[in-house]
Amino acid sequence: MKLLRYRVGALVSAPVGSRMVLGLEEGPGDLGYGVEVDYLRGQIELVRSDRRLLASGTIATQIHTQCARCMEPVAFPMTFEFEEVFFLSPVDIPGETFYAVTEDGYLFLTAPLREHILLNTPLRVLCRPDCRGLCPECGQNLNEGECGCAQEPDPRWAALAAFRPQEE
Repeated sequence: MKLLRYRVGALVSAPVGSRMVLGLEEGPGDLGYGVEVDYLRGQIELVRSDRRLLASGTIATQIHTQCARCMEPVAFPMTFEFEEVFFLSPVDIPGETFYAVTEDGYLFLTAPLREHILLNTPLRVLCRPDCRGLCPECGQNLNEGECGCAQEPDPRWAALAAFRPQEE
């Protein structure tokens, strides 16, 4: 994926309250740190404040990950709200993690978009809601068929058997 770099120099020199809208239509590509997307779509509105640009919008994307149960590849679509502050001058930047407009008037969105995607990805993505996972003995994907292993319940759960509804 090409660098998500946008020229915003006109907004940097504009009066406070000025606005600019960036159309985002990118992909497929790699945002780094293992975040691969099929596309990035949306609009980001930039609003000029005293020494910052407030970027906000709604972004749609699709990432590639693994099912938490069977480890098969999964394409996971998501839509999230994007909101970030970009400082206009390196002098005004606090000691925390920050983003800034470069001296030549460019805004880079790769890192903040990657962070928002990672924060909005569920911890457990499933290939389907009824995924049966892998056999703990042989590793067979139980979605593809049964294995020959004995499926005896773990003895630590035996006390819960009394609470199971009785078959008629």
